[in-house]
Amino acid sequence: MKNRPSLRKHVNDFCKGCIYDCAAAGTWRQQVTLCSVTSCKLYDARPVTKRPIPESVLDYYFVPEAERRFFRCSGPLDGGFNGHDVSDEGTSEG
Repeated sequence: MKNRPSLRKHVNDFCKGCIYDCAAAGTWRQQVTLCSVTSCKLYDARPVTKRPIPESVLDYYFVPEAERRFFRCSGPLDGGFNGHDVSDEGTSEG
């Protein structure tokens, strides 16, 4: 029996394919973390970075100052993100 890709990998790949722009600021996971399409059925399951997002990336996406505190924390366990802790072994941040 062949190993089937995990559901997590499918969600990660879908989100990355939907929003990631290699010419824009931030890693794919930072860009997906900052996704604002709350009507997406995968929004709450999207992969999010566990690392703080640099100010330069937050500036690039015009993240309001009032919301920046959510992206300066160390991750979802600190209550900073809507998404889930989805670290995926073998999947880099970049």
